[in-house]
Amino acid sequence: MPLASNPGCPCAPHRPTAQFRPFEWIEAERLEPSQQDQAAFLNDARDVVQGACTLAQLLAWDEDRRDVALSATDPAPLLDACQRGALQRLLSVSLSLLHARIESQCEALTAS
Repeated sequence: MPLASNPGCPCAPHRPTAQFRPFEWIEAERLEPSQQDQAAFLNDARDVVQGACTLAQLLAWDEDRRDVALSATDPAPLLDACQRGALQRLLSVSLSLLHARIESQCEALTAS
């Protein structure tokens, strides 16, 4: 069962009302060598966050199409339940991996 269709699931995605604003890219070449790795990580993290937000918006849009598609004349959703669930799991794993990298970066900063 997709997370979005289970109202009792604490992990069920919410539909944000704020519009996502893309991050600015950090030009790592202009930084000192000691800061280039951190800039590369931040750029990767920003890409993951932006991609996750875009995918979440696509999933919400497709679920709205599914909910509205009551007749043959209404637009059908692009994704079936299996595809939607796979994309939701991809979002979860991607953000979990990013979280782990952020935690390791924070630990490295506090250890020094």
